[in-house]
Amino acid sequence: MREEADGVQSAASLRRMETENIIFPHTRFRTRHRIDLIGGSMRRAARLFANATAMVVFALLPCAYGQGQNSSRSANPGMSENPVHEAARQNPGDFAPAAAAGEFYFAHEQWRQSAYWLAKAHALAPRDRQIAYDLISACIQNGDLKKAEQQLQEMTAEADTARLHGLYGDLKERSGDHAGAAHEYYRAAEQEPSEAALFDLANFLLQHKKYAGYLAESVKFFRYGVSKFPNSAQMRVGLGVALYSSEEYDEAVRVLCEAVDLAPNDPRPAAFLGMARRVSPELAEEVDRRLAEFVEQYPRSAAANYEFAVSLWDRKGGEQGANHAEIEKLLRKSIVEAPQWYEPHYQLGLLLEDEKNYADAIREYCKASSLQPAFKAAHFRLAILYRRTGDLEHAAREAKLAKQLDSEEIESTSLQGGSK
Repeated sequence: MREEADGVQSAASLRRMETENIIFPHTRFRTRHRIDLIGGSMRRAARLFANATAMVVFALLPCAYGQGQNSSRSANPGMSENPVHEAARQNPGDFAPAAAAGEFYFAHEQWRQSAYWLAKAHALAPRDRQIAYDLISACIQNGDLKKAEQQLQEMTAEADTARLHGLYGDLKERSGDHAGAAHEYYRAAEQEPSEAALFDLANFLLQHKKYAGYLAESVKFFRYGVSKFPNSAQMRVGLGVALYSSEEYDEAVRVLCEAVDLAPNDPRPAAFLGMARRVSPELAEEVDRRLAEFVEQYPRSAAANYEFAVSLWDRKGGEQGANHAEIEKLLRKSIVEAPQWYEPHYQLGLLLEDEKNYADAIREYCKASSLQPAFKAAHFRLAILYRRTGDLEHAAREAKLAKQLDSEEIESTSLQGGSK
């Protein structure tokens, strides 16, 4: 086999190979009876765009998809580092400070602290249903399912509401009762077809599309949600991902383009659009135009810079005629805004390798592998470049790591297949 055959591979082909390793966290919020789309949870992960499987994921990593790494949502407040906590601590018999502390930690996904203060607020004002709802949600997220179920039973005895059915769905999903969760989400959407209830139902069905009929039902409810809430960008992103899973690629890209137009200040639709465009070449220029506009409007969005860079590389055929200077500028900007995100380092390594700048390419691949040690492609490229530059010792080490990761992946797939 020629050296070039096992040498430089295009970003597009490696990108497709590694999509199964793209992981985004997913968290559902219901504060004030709406879906809060904020970043930052690492508690529930989902494989996205992997072998035509997808999940609607909106709580994207803030370090990768925010307007910079210093997003207020990505903060990790301690128990005694903010005035909200201090006010609650100094006024133990006052409902308002306890509720404010509980909601503050809820917004920052500090579930244990949130549940602690919301429980205190609930004890002081047991008739405040919003505090009770959020207390249940915080307990579910914190893994205290018994306490959440007890609170749900007490509230259900007083009134049967769509919100409670949605929370029961969360509880059953967290406990692994998927059939029960689906029933509760259906009940919630039937009782009150709000945007939140419809989104939760469609999203749940998409997450568990391995069950017969769930994917088709997900598309159906997302379509209904879009018709009922035409100005909802999140509903269109959900429909786009569901259509992608159904292999309706062209329509998926069109719907995601509509989502970007509806929410030009939200990086998440653009991020999904950048990934989905790879299977709809007919609409590539339309996607590129929106990504270019997004970068111009939000130059500090790591996701926008990264997705536009990869889009330019793919559209120009990888190393054949690509605008390397522009792509490199976009990737370096993405790295500045999200230094802990491994993919921009890897893609920059591909570009530098294509320019035969092997020393710098090795540096970027090493950075990518240090940020994400299980990223097989980086070890594979390092093995090739080390061998090409005569460093056989490091080449052997990286080849061994790549082979080990490949074996672990095959073994994991076999075990999953055998458990079905």
